[in-house]
Amino acid sequence: MREGLQKIVSDDETIVAISTPLGHSGIGVIRMSGPESLKIVRRFFKPHTPKSEWTHQVVRVGKWNDMDGQELDESVVTFFQAPRSYTGEDVIEISAHGNPFVLLRIVEIIRTAGARLAAPGEFTLRAVARGKMDLIQAEAVREFVEAQTDRQARTALRQMEGSVSRHIRPIKDKLIDVIALLEAGIDFAEDDVDVPSNASVAGRLQPLRAQLDEVRETFGYGKILRHGIRVSILGKPNVGKSSLFNRLVSANRAIVTSVPGTTRDVLKEFVSLDGVPLCFADTAGIRNTTDEVESIGITRTFETLAESDLAVVVLDGSSELDESDRETLRRASRVPHLVVINKNDLPQADISGELNGTKRVSISAKTGQGIEELLSGFRAFLLSQKTGLNDDLVLTNARQYEAVTNASSGLLAAEQALATGIPHEMVLLDVYRALGALDELTGEVVTEDILDRIFSTFCIGK
Repeated sequence: MREGLQKIVSDDETIVAISTPLGHSGIGVIRMSGPESLKIVRRFFKPHTPKSEWTHQVVRVGKWNDMDGQELDESVVTFFQAPRSYTGEDVIEISAHGNPFVLLRIVEIIRTAGARLAAPGEFTLRAVARGKMDLIQAEAVREFVEAQTDRQARTALRQMEGSVSRHIRPIKDKLIDVIALLEAGIDFAEDDVDVPSNASVAGRLQPLRAQLDEVRETFGYGKILRHGIRVSILGKPNVGKSSLFNRLVSANRAIVTSVPGTTRDVLKEFVSLDGVPLCFADTAGIRNTTDEVESIGITRTFETLAESDLAVVVLDGSSELDESDRETLRRASRVPHLVVINKNDLPQADISGELNGTKRVSISAKTGQGIEELLSGFRAFLLSQKTGLNDDLVLTNARQYEAVTNASSGLLAAEQALATGIPHEMVLLDVYRALGALDELTGEVVTEDILDRIFSTFCIGK
């Protein structure tokens, strides 16, 4: 069992949980894991073919009885024998009719027989503890369950299969080689063992740090793949922000009228673009106003802009720019942004001189003209966040990013120490710090608070 996990994961407890969402459905699945799993099943489940043996991956149909031996439901039970199961323990999966009352009764019967309710993510935690997967793969399990697009699901699936872990493993192995080399030089310095030169050690560390930095730089793109791009739509009242918002989300979500200031709060909607979620935010029009409610809406507009990955500044192409337009452009200049000239179905005013060559897209939110070009602008922004690595090899959460960053900084400190002639004993401290960060990344060494932070976000039964 991995270091730090032996004190957290019990070897003698059996856990149980409903693994499918509660609600009326054709089928519901209950999962049980631990040393008492098969014993409990034999007590309450009566298969139609009682003489057959319980072997790995055997599927049996029969009746589930209650504590008094009365039939509760007809169910299908599958046995996964340790260590060839998801958790590495004996695992039972019970497929019963999807009536919440029946499922809860079965769980209560199992609890009465000695099992306890599983904590969120505890099945996956046990899989990590018993070496069935590492911590990166465990986080990918959650991301796969939560995926809302094909691209998110594919990326999570590749991480579950070990795409990131396989890339990190050789780096760790080479770090261990460097540590062994330095330790040998220190321990046997008086026994005619060659002490590696500072330049040769630094030459081994630098390419490892470069590989880590390459992985670290994927976090911006990985964060977008996981959470999507937050796009705020800005502009003064009546430039067509809400019409554009409705066009982009393909629904009449925002109220569109000729009355300025109709939008007074932030309205958000998700769509998928090439498998990446885009969260569009329709905001209150930016202008000077004495209306208290509208002022609050404008304040929320600026708050939304500050949290956005990308802003879309909508200008009315049929009229000259005014101070509200200029203020919107000034605010948007603080984040990556696209300028959209709306209403190109009307006679156009000459506003190009005030845009100073800023790249813009001409559209009509009313007719849909130019929308494909705008979508191409979103695609270009997404591509600008990519690195040379493929989509399968990205960091998708802050914990992973922090661990790789700490490992890289440890190696940089070691290289700097070598360059200034600091003794190898001190250099080793920095190299060990880098290795420790990578051990935390994959879960070889992990603390309870990190585990709590990760697995508390899982659903119960996974």
